[in-house]
Amino acid sequence: MRRCVFLAVLLSLVLSLLKGNNPEASSTLPGTTPATPAVDTASSSTTAPEEDFCSGDPCGKALAKCIALNSSFICQCQYGFYYSNKDCYRGKIFPGVITLKRLYSSSLQIVNSAQYEEVYENITVLFQNAFQGLTGFAQTVIVEIQPLREIRADVSVRVTVINLFTENSTVNNDTVSSAINTATEYLTYVSHYTATTYCAVFLCDDQTTDCEEGQFPKCTCKSSFSKTEWDDRSCSVCSKDCSAEENEYCVKEENGVPTCKCKPDFEKKDQKCVPCPIGYSGENCKDNSELILIIVGTVLGAVILCLVIAISVVSVRARHKQDPEKKSLIKSGYSKKNTFDADDRQTTMFPRVQTTSGHANPGYQPNNPYEMRSANRRRFPERDYDDLYEVSREPEGFRMQSRY
Repeated sequence: MRRCVFLAVLLSLVLSLLKGNNPEASSTLPGTTPATPAVDTASSSTTAPEEDFCSGDPCGKALAKCIALNSSFICQCQYGFYYSNKDCYRGKIFPGVITLKRLYSSSLQIVNSAQYEEVYENITVLFQNAFQGLTGFAQTVIVEIQPLREIRADVSVRVTVINLFTENSTVNNDTVSSAINTATEYLTYVSHYTATTYCAVFLCDDQTTDCEEGQFPKCTCKSSFSKTEWDDRSCSVCSKDCSAEENEYCVKEENGVPTCKCKPDFEKKDQKCVPCPIGYSGENCKDNSELILIIVGTVLGAVILCLVIAISVVSVRARHKQDPEKKSLIKSGYSKKNTFDADDRQTTMFPRVQTTSGHANPGYQPNNPYEMRSANRRRFPERDYDDLYEVSREPEGFRMQSRY
């Protein structure tokens, strides 16, 4: 009898341990009951988070994508399709935003973190319970998780989701919203749920595209962008108007947004790229080094010109200005007119020094001023030659003329 009791207790412990390792049991939220998934979403758990849960193509080799979580994985299809039996099927789309009362942390942006996996499991169980009375529920996809406000320490978290139903389902937006509000009315960790637009969950690039609303939205490029064959929800190149003929070229900024810019030595005015003004160059004509050189060169040229003019004026004035002593000698011995003196000799252009020899006759002027027949004769040397000829200038030229 004791052996039977011991075996029963041991069996119960083993069952409780097995139940505690069941991932479905650990994902149950307070106030909810475990629900059987409505779609064939494979999952597994392990004690080693570093394990690659997506190895071996667990989602099949069709269009489904495997996303590894912290201790399991999920299979998701592209927008508008749900996953079932290792394949993707088109379904009805019901986008919405549910607000949770919990502290936001940056780890919620990491899909393989424990915090993200916790939110995913809670959201999945929440909508499974909400749609138990509706037919055709297929899958819940989390689009993004954000804080309710821009404050990172906010106590409310916004979770944008897409609830997918089969194409033959008869549900609509009103029935889906009513079922969710009824299920979350008494849940303390849920603030509220609101339906949203298709563009809000399609996630077109708001910097390069404009979203056209529809069950399958279309991301159209803005006026200055265009798409390539690889683009879907963004525009990665500039428009065709950005061309070399218009002096423009396309470049991607740090945020990945293509920008049409003017070529170097051009700037944009009135939506056109025009050449830089004189003195400016470079990107958007921000380099003014040429202008500085022009200004400095102009100033130096003006200074040099002023110096040249000043030197010329001084030189001209110095040329016309004569030494007073030289001027007096020229006035006394040089006549501008070609006239002859009383001795019929032409006046020379070099003046003769007018001196007196000390004779009683003050008008007497010897030919040689150094011949001074006076009491001071012995101080000067006597002439030892006969001055028979002298040079005279006539209109015909120079000639020798005898004095006697």
